[in-house]
Amino acid sequence: MDETIKILREQTVLCSRLPELFNQLIDVLKSHSPDVQEPIQKISLIMRELSKSEKQSKAFLLKVKATSFVEYVSAQEKDIRRDVAENLLKKLVTVQVQLKTRLAELNRLLKKGRDFIEFNLNILARCSASDTYGAQAQTGSQRTRRMFEANI
Repeated sequence: MDETIKILREQTVLCSRLPELFNQLIDVLKSHSPDVQEPIQKISLIMRELSKSEKQSKAFLLKVKATSFVEYVSAQEKDIRRDVAENLLKKLVTVQVQLKTRLAELNRLLKKGRDFIEFNLNILARCSASDTYGAQAQTGSQRTRRMFEANI
């Protein structure tokens, strides 16, 4: 049970740093600042540590023949260590929910940025409008490609 608490504590500490770093990255993306390297490097470092911890947890669960920590902890007898492990599991779930919302926001911002880049590349490439926009493509156009539709 001590190893369970150690692994869960490590994962909880690492995961609890990620929402703040995701917020920093979101702020950088919203401000259109080119300083994305620092938050990304910090996130990458924590993700590598989480990967190591995940490998440890998989090895531990394989050793104790359990499919998850919830299953393993619930099978243990009721004592202080089990209560600590249950509290760590609850904190971990809470942090994971926060991470999902932050990740959805990051994905939305990245998609918006990608659409903006596609739109500007189409302008630079002088792509003509097509049937997508309800009008025929220009017959005298040098380009035969169609312009991507972008919602910016």
